[in-house]
Amino acid sequence: MRWLVALAVLLGCLSGFTGGFGGPVLMKYVIRNAFFSENSSALRLAYYFSLPIFLIGVRSLLGFLNTYCVAMLGQSILRSIREKVFGKLQRLPLGFFRQTRSGQLISRAFNDTNVIQSCFVSIAHEVVQRPATLLSAVGAVIYLCLRQGGGWTLLLLLTLVSVSGLPIAILGRKVWARNLRAQESIAELTSQMASNLQSVQEVRAFCQERQESLKFRRANRAYSRSYLAACRAYYLIVPCVQIWASIGISLALFYAYCARIPGETFLAIALALYLSYDHIKHVGRLYGNLQSAVAALFRIECLLEEQEVDDNATVELPADGRLRGAISFREVGFSYEPNKPIFQKFSLELEPGRSYALVGPNGAGKTTLANLILRFYDVQEGSIAVDGRNIRSLGLEQLRSDIALVPQQSTLLHDSIAANIRWGCPTASREQVLEAARRARALEFIEQLPRGLDTVIGEDGGRLSGGQRQRIALARAFLKNAPILIMDEATSSLDSESVRDIRDVLPELFRGRTVLLISHHSHWLLHVDEIIVLDGGIVVQRGSHGELLARDGLYSSLYATHHES
Repeated sequence: MRWLVALAVLLGCLSGFTGGFGGPVLMKYVIRNAFFSENSSALRLAYYFSLPIFLIGVRSLLGFLNTYCVAMLGQSILRSIREKVFGKLQRLPLGFFRQTRSGQLISRAFNDTNVIQSCFVSIAHEVVQRPATLLSAVGAVIYLCLRQGGGWTLLLLLTLVSVSGLPIAILGRKVWARNLRAQESIAELTSQMASNLQSVQEVRAFCQERQESLKFRRANRAYSRSYLAACRAYYLIVPCVQIWASIGISLALFYAYCARIPGETFLAIALALYLSYDHIKHVGRLYGNLQSAVAALFRIECLLEEQEVDDNATVELPADGRLRGAISFREVGFSYEPNKPIFQKFSLELEPGRSYALVGPNGAGKTTLANLILRFYDVQEGSIAVDGRNIRSLGLEQLRSDIALVPQQSTLLHDSIAANIRWGCPTASREQVLEAARRARALEFIEQLPRGLDTVIGEDGGRLSGGQRQRIALARAFLKNAPILIMDEATSSLDSESVRDIRDVLPELFRGRTVLLISHHSHWLLHVDEIIVLDGGIVVQRGSHGELLARDGLYSSLYATHHES
């Protein structure tokens, strides 16, 4: 990479020097020898007039090579940025996603990187060439003026050149600030679109089409205003520089007339001066593009600086690389929001190889316990241990590879059934996938599909029923064969027939595993070894289904309420 940077800079400098310094000096040489020389044979004239062609050819070749090298360098950097952003999103805690809208993250990952990419494309051939040409042209002005003995001329021209850069410095800061606001506005617009697409069914059901359109229109107009504000600052740079350039050239013409500067020298100085102003104008545009890219990079940098989940493994797993599944909550304190604790000094022991059901009213902390075991969130006080090892001392991959999760709404890929089941074990053979599908009672409907395991099931399994999607999720759990299984309301949205099919699978799925079952349905509670009743982040009851029903407590109340409904 360093050699590519060095080559791009070298080629850009050579191209800039060839045009900025070589052009004016060559102009003076050609005019003096071709127009003011008495010995001007056809061969000599052909030689003099071919020199500009040669110079432009060399400059064009150097410019092409510089542009291509910078483009290669830019694409390498952008590819790395996109990969870093995506990788960062994989390492951020779930709490970050609770506070940040998905559309804003998509905007940073794609809109902001697209802005950077567009800027790289537009400035690829200018980032080195333009400044190099400008400096070379200024050098040519200095050289020609000193050769002519025009010290005051030099002072005047350099003053005008330097002052013409003021609009770039003043307006450039406004370009950065306004582009930052524009990027934030497009992020809000993307969020509006993503939110609408994610809840399209609810929008129709509650007749919210008009309100959603109004919200989108407001966000869209806010983006247009911020974008136009950035454009005003950006496009003012060039006219301001052009006005200064016209003043400078006019003063140069007047001074040349008064000082009686020779024609060939004046033409060479005028060309160098024109190149200076012209490239100041382009450098101003380049600076504006860079400010747009800097604003986008600033937003990406803020994302990359977000605190990640601590993933430093400090203890080793057993010799066989597997956990047994003994889970201990020790004086755990946790809250999603300040001053609203879910758990305070919470303790609980779960023995390996036994199945437990967590029940309780909404907000009791059932799903939160599952999230803490998986380290989707980290406890703020106390600790959680598996087999006596603090889960924060285990690597995330070590921990989660020994936990199978069957959530309420399983995410499925727009891919084949086999690829979806292989999420449980990416290296599994086709025979192992078939066996997992059979054990999850999914093989029957899979075999009826046009291409069996190779059938593509659509985005989020849109071509499957709810029961079929959950059986795919169970097949993942069978294939993963983890010592800890967490089922979080895995059947709450299924019909009774699908529930019966999945219920028949549970004894085999539970066998030999530590199971944490979160459910309100009594038919699941008959399959577990112990029921744990939570209320307000506290264990209020423990026991079997029959034991808890015999007591007058929260469980019997919840059971009665469920059956009445």
